[in-house]
Amino acid sequence: MIDYVKIDTTITIGGIAIHQPVTAFTDIILSVICFCFFLKLKQINNPDKSTKNWTFFYLFLCLASFTGAFSHALFLIHSGTGYDSLWLPMQLFNVWAAFSAQYATYNSVLKNSSNKNIWKWFSIILLLISSISVFVFHNFLVVVIDSAIALIPVMIIHFMDVRHNKNSEYIAWGIVILFITAIINGTKISINEYCTYLDIAHLFIITSLSVMLIGIRRNTISLK
Repeated sequence: MIDYVKIDTTITIGGIAIHQPVTAFTDIILSVICFCFFLKLKQINNPDKSTKNWTFFYLFLCLASFTGAFSHALFLIHSGTGYDSLWLPMQLFNVWAAFSAQYATYNSVLKNSSNKNIWKWFSIILLLISSISVFVFHNFLVVVIDSAIALIPVMIIHFMDVRHNKNSEYIAWGIVILFITAIINGTKISINEYCTYLDIAHLFIITSLSVMLIGIRRNTISLK
């Protein structure tokens, strides 16, 4: 199978070389959408703790996509100090986003659970280990593993909560859609060098975050 990501699609604008332009562009689109979702939640009056954590979730994903866009656009060779100055923060922002989702769950579905403190410390320890691992292993697999360990339980908990709160279904299914991107990246499904598995994954992420936002906002409104 051809790995279309490895095909050079560099374009030059105003004397500046833009590498992987479509991937960088879809990353920017994703960043803008996350920022818009962040603002939607930020505008809610007197938000509960869970909503505040979901607000940070979208903010961190916005920053991750933004730094990721420039790491794709500015560096043909994915190594070196310049590249790492964008790539490593991008991974950290993803790790912090996953933690925010865990803490949002801690302050909503699990707020009356007898196991809430176990979940709290599990989330904190995972955050610390993953944040350190970003620099130790220097591999995006750290983010993949962290997201799986953090978000699969969040997904399951929200599916289990559906019988009490129908809005939890949106958050759970949103995470299901998010994990489809792992399949896309793993199988490297692409159309051509201008529509690679990275670009397709970004579209699924946008869909995922949009579905999740429906549940988050409905939960906030129902508490008013």
